[in-house]
Amino acid sequence: MKRMLLCFAFAVIIGIGNVAVMDTGGLSRESFPMGFVFGTSTSAYQVEGMANKGGRGPSIWDVYVKQPGHIANNDTADVADDQYHHYKEDVDLLAKFNFDAYRFSISWSRIFPEGVGKVNWAGVAYYNRMINYLVKKGTMKKGSIF
Repeated sequence: MKRMLLCFAFAVIIGIGNVAVMDTGGLSRESFPMGFVFGTSTSAYQVEGMANKGGRGPSIWDVYVKQPGHIANNDTADVADDQYHHYKEDVDLLAKFNFDAYRFSISWSRIFPEGVGKVNWAGVAYYNRMINYLVKKGTMKKGSIF
């Protein structure tokens, strides 16, 4: 079974004109065993945005962050990185940085806004679009439901 490195893509990137140079600290793909999979991951709540739109219901995080004192500055992820609208740009970055895999979470409250029962087909369509684009770009998909 292939091993997977889940990282959050914390790399030192120095912009030189239009060329990006990455300081890898001497590490390279050749430093890892054959078949090692390099990937990154995100959480739906942290990146999607559209918290109160597109048919999405409230998640436990929506409730938690609204309670004063839990999160610095009472910040929320209502907009987040807006991956909902910019998933193609995000997937293009995965390809640019040569990642093999992307582990993303599927927001239960985007698929089932009331927790169970009625399906939010707009939410299903969003995940289908993103997965289809990952396939098009040749990125290994690893979905998890939250």
